[in-house]
Amino acid sequence: MPMGFHLVHTSSAQARARGRRRRAALAAGVVGMVSLSGCMSASSALELPFTEDKSEPTGIAMPKFSSPDLPSTPVPTTESKAKDKGPCDLDDVTLAACLPLTTALASTGPGEALVATDDGALTAVAPGKTPREVARLGAPAKQLLPSPSVEEDRQVFVLRNDDTIARVTLVEGSTADVRELPDLSEPGILGIYFDRTSDTLSPRKLLVGDPGIEFQQFCHGPDGMPPLATAILDGTPQLVQLTGPVINPLGGVDLNDSIGGCAVMGDRVVIAIPDAQKVISMPVGPKSSGPDAAWEVKGSPEVLVDGDFGHISHVAAVAANQGIEVWGATTNKTAGAQPSESDERVVRLPSDGAAGGSPD
Repeated sequence: MPMGFHLVHTSSAQARARGRRRRAALAAGVVGMVSLSGCMSASSALELPFTEDKSEPTGIAMPKFSSPDLPSTPVPTTESKAKDKGPCDLDDVTLAACLPLTTALASTGPGEALVATDDGALTAVAPGKTPREVARLGAPAKQLLPSPSVEEDRQVFVLRNDDTIARVTLVEGSTADVRELPDLSEPGILGIYFDRTSDTLSPRKLLVGDPGIEFQQFCHGPDGMPPLATAILDGTPQLVQLTGPVINPLGGVDLNDSIGGCAVMGDRVVIAIPDAQKVISMPVGPKSSGPDAAWEVKGSPEVLVDGDFGHISHVAAVAANQGIEVWGATTNKTAGAQPSESDERVVRLPSDGAAGGSPD
């Protein structure tokens, strides 16, 4: 059965009968000064699950991937490849190639990003520059969290797959400074994030005792809005928001049991769907603001990438001279995939939609 992308709307009565809302007890503090702790437990309250809906889409028509405050950025398509290009050569689309399996990707400023690989390396990537390894972490990173002021302080917080946390300070032309944060490291960390609904922008961490919850990536929007995340809840991939102690699924879309990273771009959330070899864009906007700030889905998703690069698991929104670009990191060396000689890669993704609109 082909995979369909469409919004799923579930009534409150149906949701109460079919799902549960996840609750989390969270704590925040200044990194390096106090320990953070939390736990998560199941509740019998409302959950809006991402479920298969065989009816026609009920959301509003998906606009083109653009926004008044995000001017479109021309990105070369994958059709313009030089015939004599070597597998590890770079161009306007391929910004890094022949990498180990990628594990995370994050923007660190205009026209630059940091990619993590499963050998524990962090590599700086920028158009027109040779990718440069800046740090060795001792274990693979499963999440990169740039500081809200990363352009000035050059700091990126790293959550490794062994549940340890470090603060990496990038140094131009030199090796990054890696500072371990042992007071923050403990088993069961789902992810690290910033709560932009509060006045104190200190990193927080999320812990869980429920094996049915797996976070893929946090993605942050503007100040005053709660963090979004891609997650798998009881085996179902979902886009969720963390509202205080509650994990709330945001509407729904059939994701074919696969979900990767996410990135907020103004009025869009870009979501990687690695098993389907797709990247989609979903329109979102504030449902409410203030102390009860919350997101809601505003329309139907649009496909940005459909099989052009194989499996893309990580995405980042990167500022450019003419707007915002979407960069992706491939994971074609995973079991069952078919890597090319160039994998793994960091690539610029088309921003005008590979499918030309909202697919059924």
